[in-house]
Amino acid sequence: MGDNPASERNYRREYDNWKKNPQNMKDHSARVKARREMVKRYGKAALDGKDIDHVVPLRNKGSNNPSNWRISTEKANRDWRKGKKGYD
Repeated sequence: MGDNPASERNYRREYDNWKKNPQNMKDHSARVKARREMVKRYGKAALDGKDIDHVVPLRNKGSNNPSNWRISTEKANRDWRKGKKGYD
């Protein structure tokens, strides 16, 4: 790769390939639904700066039941990969 790895990466193709997988689209819809339901329950202001997290991730056969949802900070939800092999 050159000095700018993004210049050699085709984001459009990655996105199109991601959308081709029906499971990806199903999981995305489930995440959006979870967020929408939690906003109804707690209000939009209460969830500013927060993420709706699935206790058992959808990609690991987790369900989209409200019992599998939790409110977490953006940092806690998005930072779990740091230092793990394959995510650096």
